[in-house]
Amino acid sequence: MSKIKSNVLGAISAIFISIALCRLVLLFFLPANYARVVELSLGVTKGHPEFTNWQSRVLGPYIIKVFTFGSLDYARAHILFQIVSVAIAAFLCWRLGRKYGGSDQSALLALTLFAMSFALLLSRPWLYSWDFIDMIVFILFIDFVLSGMSLRWFIGLFAVAILNRVSAVFIALWLILDPLVIFFYQRQYKLPSPPLDWHRMLAGGICIAAGFLTMELLERNLLVEASFSENHDINIAANIFQLWVWLWKPTRPDAIQFWFLVPGFLTMVAALGACVVRLNPQRYLALYLVELSFIASIFVFGYLLETRLYLPLIPFIVMSAILLSRPKSIESTSL
Repeated sequence: MSKIKSNVLGAISAIFISIALCRLVLLFFLPANYARVVELSLGVTKGHPEFTNWQSRVLGPYIIKVFTFGSLDYARAHILFQIVSVAIAAFLCWRLGRKYGGSDQSALLALTLFAMSFALLLSRPWLYSWDFIDMIVFILFIDFVLSGMSLRWFIGLFAVAILNRVSAVFIALWLILDPLVIFFYQRQYKLPSPPLDWHRMLAGGICIAAGFLTMELLERNLLVEASFSENHDINIAANIFQLWVWLWKPTRPDAIQFWFLVPGFLTMVAALGACVVRLNPQRYLALYLVELSFIASIFVFGYLLETRLYLPLIPFIVMSAILLSRPKSIESTSL
């Protein structure tokens, strides 16, 4: 199939899947919970977020605000935003599969994994506008890494992503880790070693500093009053207890909704990433370290049962499946 026909098929499939997933979300969340999700997003545009640090997550809420024209109120615009953003993410997964898997079968595998993972990670009542954009950001990030894009593409992506959520710092982290991995790998195996790429490392450090400064400025200038102040508590103890409940007390009331799938999902993500690293450690190790850092940040600062936090990991699953399933001839010519 030609590239144009493949993209058309992928776009149609992505739209169809997005509408189906939107219907699933609406049925699963029920009107009251979904109305609350909409209210929380709207609160960011008014300077009244649920938590103080949410005020810097302006990209999604304000895009939805732009969608409010004619008869579309914020609630309907939120649904439209969800359909559009999930369709974009789904199509980008299709494109990722076609581009790096080399066939429409790989594209279909990527699209199927995206849809199944999204449905698996739904948990009431958590699903916010910035979660949808997070998926798009990390699909593009992985595409940039695999394509070997220049530094300015990563800086541009970071500049947009930091307006969505603090998870953008993992893009900057990769800019720091990748030159180090390449340098020490080549040194370890006595390969011709270019000088350490300080430019990328410096750019990564500047991005992290500028990112936190941007979030602080957004909070100071846009925040009117938050419902709660969030102190970024360390939640390791609570998450360890939750893991113990899921694994050893599956009949408890807070473990009956297949919560055991959460450690299984995270284990699968880590295992697939490790398998990808074996294909080419020099190329994929820094990306894997970013993936592990993301999981660790959820374990330290988040709550494991809030599975919307895992949505940015979907692109890593899709990437792993594509790279591990493609023919060796494609792998060898692309390295």
